[in-house]
Amino acid sequence: MESNDFSFSLVSIVEDVLQQHITRSNDAGLLLPRKLEESSLRRYEAAAWLRETLGVSNGRDFPAEPSEEDFRLGLRSGIVLCNVLNKVNPGSVSKVVEAPDDVADGAALSAFQYFENIRNFLNAVEGMDLPSFEASDMEKGGKSIRIVNCILALKSYNEWKQNGGTGPFRYGSNMKNNFGSRKPFLRKSSEPFMSSMSITHSSTDQPLCSDGDSRSINALVRSFISDKKPEDIPSVVESVLNKVMEEVQQRLSIHNEMMKSSSKHIPEDVSSCETVVPSQQCEQDEEAEENIPLQVEEENTQRIDSEHYEEQKILLHQQKHIQELKQTLITTKTGMQLLQKKYQEDFFHLGSNHVNGLAHAAKGYKRVLEENRKLYNLVQDLKGNIRVYCRVRPFLPGEPTMLSTVEHIEEGTITIRVPSKYGKEEHKPFMFNKVFGPSATQEEVFSDMQPLVRSVLDGYNVCIFAYGQTGSGKTFTMTGPKELTEESLGVNYRALADLFLLSNQRKDTTSYEISVQMLEIYNEQVRDLLATDGQTKRYPLD
Repeated sequence: MESNDFSFSLVSIVEDVLQQHITRSNDAGLLLPRKLEESSLRRYEAAAWLRETLGVSNGRDFPAEPSEEDFRLGLRSGIVLCNVLNKVNPGSVSKVVEAPDDVADGAALSAFQYFENIRNFLNAVEGMDLPSFEASDMEKGGKSIRIVNCILALKSYNEWKQNGGTGPFRYGSNMKNNFGSRKPFLRKSSEPFMSSMSITHSSTDQPLCSDGDSRSINALVRSFISDKKPEDIPSVVESVLNKVMEEVQQRLSIHNEMMKSSSKHIPEDVSSCETVVPSQQCEQDEEAEENIPLQVEEENTQRIDSEHYEEQKILLHQQKHIQELKQTLITTKTGMQLLQKKYQEDFFHLGSNHVNGLAHAAKGYKRVLEENRKLYNLVQDLKGNIRVYCRVRPFLPGEPTMLSTVEHIEEGTITIRVPSKYGKEEHKPFMFNKVFGPSATQEEVFSDMQPLVRSVLDGYNVCIFAYGQTGSGKTFTMTGPKELTEESLGVNYRALADLFLLSNQRKDTTSYEISVQMLEIYNEQVRDLLATDGQTKRYPLD
């Protein structure tokens, strides 16, 4: 097969590609405002983060919502970029060329000064494996979207460090390939295209296009780029050339397949080798790009397997710990059962021996106590059921002591001087159970009748009262003076206190019920002094 058998029109390929791009551009016209809005929002986010990180004073070059030109001019010196990078990763840029003090605010640095800052920043960012941009993007017509992406990637890296920096940081893996290698990809992709053009030209030895074709292509190109921004034209041309190259390579591949299937031998020359090698290189690049998701997926799988292994290891450790706790619980339960059994045996032994002995001793003690009470009350009975005591009232202040008629006082006898009819004094003795002299205290008076209070708690009726003429000291003996003290308490108070003391001591063996009743006997009438109805009841004496 001759080489001129395979030919195609490069003009037609270019026209087809331009028509396709024009059609796509018309379809994408509706999405352009949305993309512009998204680009502006990302630029606002980057500017806000720079102001927040560096402070309002250092980030004064950025308004709240900067335009694309304001954003580029604010970063053109590279000072803000180097400072924010040192904030995120201290020491990344060792030297930052600052603006001199004598330079007015807003004045630009020299080209060399800001280029050194930009170069240091880009080297540090590439070393951190983050998306970068080119120094030319800082000039008018550059791609500010690359700068925005780089700053937002640095923002994400800062948030990743603040959260602990666990796991690999992968923000810029794809974006860096898309933006950082734009120009090398254009040159590399253009080589097969130029090679294919040389093949066609050498094969046909004719011009690729006529003057009429050139005019039509020029008109089509002008129509295509008429609505494009100047900064977007390089990327658009790059996309068109890539598409033309792909179309040429596709047709060359079809030609190669036809050559292989042909029975005739086609000699190989240097130009065909130059065509196949770039095609193979593109296929290898495509395979490498296809393998990137597989590698990422494999890394994720390995990481998940590693985490699953760690979780299984922790689970096995916890299960082992639970088994140890169960064994400890069983051992403790067995020990408690043995201890309970031993406690029951000891309690039974204690109940059969010691408790019975204590019960027998308590019963004997109670019996002895009852006998002692009976003997005590028997002694009281032997002393007499009715006991009469005599107390001599001392002289009150101001009374003459010479008027005393008491001659002599012994244990149970008092002798009184009595004047006779014949002018001689007679001594008459009187016998009592006990006689208390003028110097006797309240405690001495109560001590002789205190045993009777104990007989009350044993079930015997006891009545204690005082009688005598007016002023003889009955109230003082039974109650006490108006201002009571512990030493001046009368028989009533002391008897009640003794009753409550004994009943409290015997509360474990005997329960007592105590009630009080106060009566007044006057003119042979008995009055109830504790009546609650407000009326004084009178009980006539029979």
